[in-house]
Amino acid sequence: RKLEEKRARALEKTQNKVAKAHRKAEERKASAEAKRGTKVARVLEIANLMRAVGRPPAKKSFF
Repeated sequence: RKLEEKRARALEKTQNKVAKAHRKAEERKASAEAKRGTKVARVLEIANLMRAVGRPPAKKSFF
């Protein structure tokens, strides 16, 4: 009986660690996607400017 309780506590602790790692990974993934989205938006904005003006901007503010 004590062994079963000890095993159950250890299993729960391990599952909590795994869940914590998954949450951390999801946060990092979401952060990376948001960062990429802002970069893409910036590049598209510059591309639209180049199309409108017909030449690249004087200041190289991208990449």
